[in-house]
Amino acid sequence: MKKYFFAFIIVFLASSCNYIEERSTPHVKTPYSFQNMDIATIAILPFKNKTEKKDVEDILRRCFFSNLSLKGYEVLKLEEVDERLNLAGINANNLDSEDVYKVGRIVKADAIVYGVVTKCCKNFYGIYSQVVLGAEIKIIEVRNSMVIWQADHTEKTHSDAIPVSPFSIPEAVVDSSMNVREKVIADTADRLVKKFIVSIPGKSFSSPISASVISIKQGKVYYRIQTDDTLSSISLKFYDDVLKADEIRRVNSGMYEETLTAGQEMIIPDIPIVENIEDVKQIDKTKYKRAVYRVKWGDSLYNVASKIFNDGKRWTVIYDANRHEIKDVKDLPVGQVLIIPLVIPVSDSFKKAG
Repeated sequence: MKKYFFAFIIVFLASSCNYIEERSTPHVKTPYSFQNMDIATIAILPFKNKTEKKDVEDILRRCFFSNLSLKGYEVLKLEEVDERLNLAGINANNLDSEDVYKVGRIVKADAIVYGVVTKCCKNFYGIYSQVVLGAEIKIIEVRNSMVIWQADHTEKTHSDAIPVSPFSIPEAVVDSSMNVREKVIADTADRLVKKFIVSIPGKSFSSPISASVISIKQGKVYYRIQTDDTLSSISLKFYDDVLKADEIRRVNSGMYEETLTAGQEMIIPDIPIVENIEDVKQIDKTKYKRAVYRVKWGDSLYNVASKIFNDGKRWTVIYDANRHEIKDVKDLPVGQVLIIPLVIPVSDSFKKAG
């Protein structure tokens, strides 16, 4: 008799499977004002995970990237940040022990973001389920190694499914179990990040955004066209030969002088990509006059020239080939792609003393 009475009561209860988020706000500290900092570029470092839930740190990091990008800063692509750290031999698990200024120089950012997933659990109780996600995140200004923003918070998402009849109980169980799937974790992470992002001051969208002039993607060399470039000048730049202009045009779907636009990317075909600078000596110099090389941590024009020409004083040969891309001869950013002349040209600007 009791079970029939229970069923009767349930019939009159309005129900639906709802995902409920708690109204809560993060604990935020902003010791220094963003407005007093010259911050244009931000890099989000790989997040740490103190929970047993695999890959949740990547989910949270990508959510943070998507939302921070809307604040007006130039937020470096996560893959680009990871690649630069890898080139510098930095272990993502040991980022806390690395010098902040050094890491900032490696990833080429004005500020860097550190994040830790402190809690991630999924609880399932038949017709009720809950996802709990906690994190601590901080932003550090690279130049002075100062924490300019930090916050911590725990976000909860839970389902509240009340079946309308005894026969709908299995459906409620199914609906509730859906709450513990990956999508709900991602949704919870997104809400958590949005609450963090609200307290981060935005930057004007008119801020200039820099872009790599020469890049390597999936084994291909790309060049971002600059003002006053011509196919002949680009050909001379990469091959030391204006006659390669026709090949550049062919590979880039018939690109012509009149269609060149500053900022547009083009493929630079048939040019060796050097992973280790010592490998330059193995390139057939009768076939190639130039190669490209991605800068690693510790590289300088002097030591690169030493390995290529056995004479560090010939660094001007490399500088002349990258004159418009090198902003500071004493500072080669990790990840920058350089054009490497394979022989010393007659027009080398270096003059030996005496």
